[in-house]
Order: sequence, then structure tokens, then C-alpha cells
Amino acid sequence: MLTKAHRVYHWDRRSNSVSSDRLEDGCGAVLARGIAVYRTRVGDRLGVVRNAARRALDGLRPDRVEAVVDLLDAAATYEWPAGVRQAERRVRVFEAAARPVMDSKTRKRLLEAELGAPADGDDQVTAALYADYPEFHRLAAFPAEYTPEDLRAAYDLAQAQALLYDAVAIVVEARGNFKHIVQYARLSRLLHRIERGPGPAYRLRFDGPNSVLRRTHAYGVDFAKFLAALVQAREWQLEASVAVRGRGRPAVFTLSSSDGLRSNVPPPRLFDSSLEEALARKFGEVRDGWRLRREAVLLEVGRSLLVPDFVFTHDDGTEVALEIVGYWTPEYLADKFGKLALVRETNLIVAVRRAWALSQPAVPPWALPFRTTILLKELMPRLEAFRTGR
Repeated sequence: MLTKAHRVYHWDRRSNSVSSDRLEDGCGAVLARGIAVYRTRVGDRLGVVRNAARRALDGLRPDRVEAVVDLLDAAATYEWPAGVRQAERRVRVFEAAARPVMDSKTRKRLLEAELGAPADGDDQVTAALYADYPEFHRLAAFPAEYTPEDLRAAYDLAQAQALLYDAVAIVVEARGNFKHIVQYARLSRLLHRIERGPGPAYRLRFDGPNSVLRRTHAYGVDFAKFLAALVQAREWQLEASVAVRGRGRPAVFTLSSSDGLRSNVPPPRLFDSSLEEALARKFGEVRDGWRLRREAVLLEVGRSLLVPDFVFTHDDGTEVALEIVGYWTPEYLADKFGKLALVRETNLIVAVRRAWALSQPAVPPWALPFRTTILLKELMPRLEAFRTGR
């Protein structure tokens, strides 16, 4: 992903809307020259490769060049000395060089002993001594299948992602791939609410870092990660309120599946968090007549929807849904628990952090407090209670 420094966008004053920068069809030849640099410069230092790429991208609009170079770097593979040995090597060289007198032969022997090979010229000595610094990382490989079309797609997506760094709130309406979208919303650690949309659509409302987490940049990055997964779905629309610097009020940023953005995000992991994975591993497929399933039901709470993390089904037909609340704010919990209190026809357990439970005057009966992990010795009696209450 790009940094804010490389973000390029367009602002429409009349509609107070923003749009992310997109590369035109005629950029293919210039992008191909940039890719060629990375294919022919294997073995060169990062700084040398980047400078060569900048020259090759002459003809591209100047405000786009650094972003394109960054994306080429992201696709490339670099090598450099790992660990602290390189720093220790520099210290030994500097300590030796601090002696009152060092002739050229002694200097050469010292450098060859520390660097492992002759270093001719100050530039090579500097590169060898600071090989662990990014500027001196060595280009090891560049994917042979990478095309100008891939680079253009990466640029278009990255610029859209960079706008979401400052999103105040996001609303997504989806008509397809609902499970895919919800899974990635959770994987991205985004606070979200799910509602019925118009017709067969679902509406997901996301709170942003500026409104909920007090301008936490990391949360904006989570929005960007989510967008990379969203563009793989079909029939969706996104509307974001973006706090663009220097503008009085948030600007509107819209995207949809028809915009043609694409990404190569891998399929979602089986579990959204280590907490869920640990519970599933400890519980196993079957325990005491109970069978565990992942995200098997969709609960309706008024106009809101809830997709529990697990559903436990007993041999006698008893079903219990388990929702794990791991990433939260007090406002988010208050809203979520207000809706959960309306659930009547579904057996429900909500696992919440013990710190939250201790801060409440009365813990709801469906809440299961936990400290760092959900303990089976506390979960199993809660499950069995639903059977005895049948």
C-alpha cells in the first residue's frame, strides 16, 4: 500500500466529493519501461534501481512517479544481511579506524576481513558496511509474469486505499459474496454493523478512526486492507466520508464493483483471530455431544443482522450461537449489546473481555467474560444450561 505522501486524488468543490487517481490507457508503454528496469537490474542496490526506474518513467505525470516506484518495489524481492551482525561489523571497523595511524594496506586487510571480499572504492565500502540499510538492499528478483496491466491495477487500487486512510465512516451495500465481505471485515478488525438493505442487499456500516478511535492511522490502514478484499466481490457499492486535510467538512468518496478495481488478496483464513482458532482447536469437532460449526447462521435483530462466530449443535437438537467480541469501543459495545438484548428465538452466548464485564453494574445473562482466552470449563456449563432449560 502507498503512504499518504504518495496519495493523488481529485476534489470537486461543487459536490464536495473526492475521487482517487486512475492511470489512463496510454500509460502502458511507460509502465513497461519501469518494469524492464527491475528485470534488468537484479543485483543492484535499491537506491540505484529506484533512480533508474524514475528515469525510465519519464513521461508519466510527475505526481505519479514515486507511487509507481513504490509499487514496483513492493512487487520486487530484495535481500540484505539479517540480524545484528552487520551493525557489529560496522562497530569493529569504526573502532579499528579510530586508531592513530592506519596505512592503506592495513585498511585493505581490515575491510577484506570484515566484509569477506575486496571492496574497491569508497562507494563499494559504504555499500558493504551499510548493506542492512534499505538504500543498500540488493534486488534479488522480480516476478516474470508481472505486466503493465498488473502495475496499473495495483496503482488504481492503492490510490483508492490511500483515500480511506482518513475515512470517518463507510457504508457498503452488497448483493453478492456476503460471507466473503463479512469475513474480511472481521479479518481487518473493523467495527461494523450489518443491516438489511434494499431488496436482497445487505448494508454494512463501518465506524472510522476519526469518529471512533480518535484519529488512529492504523484503523484507516485496516479500511484499506478491507477494500482490497471488497473489490473481489460482485455487486457492491461503497460510500465513504473522508476527512481530507484542508477541507471544512468530510468529502464523499464513492466506489462500486463497476469501477473495475482488482486485487490479488488470498482467500480468507479459516479463523478471523487467534482467539477463535484457539477455541476451535481446544473444543475439537465434537465434545460431549456438541458439534461446532463456523458462521452457520444469520440472526435478525430488528433491521440489524448478526453473523455469530460459532454455532454449537447438540445431538438432541439444541443450538447455541456464540459471538466473540474482541475489538471494541464502549460506544460500539453499547450499540451491539442493545441489539443483542432483543434476540429472543435464538440461544446466544456473547464472549466479552473481562475488563468490560467488571466495568458494568450488571453483566447481561448471555455474556461470557474471558481474560485472554475462552475456557472450556466456563463455556461447557453455559452450553449445557440451554439443554436443561428446554
